[in-house]
Amino acid sequence: MTGRLAGKIALITVVNAAVYLASDESAWVSGAHLVVDGGGSVLG
Repeated sequence: MTGRLAGKIALITVVNAAVYLASDESAWVSGAHLVVDGGGSVLG
């Protein structure tokens, strides 16, 4: 996976996103896109 800001996205970054979604902290998150792409979607 490559992103435009950081080059390659570290595996730990994707793991952290998955851990967040599996945690109680994300209990109220619904219908949202959690994009982990190094900012590529923001820059176009």
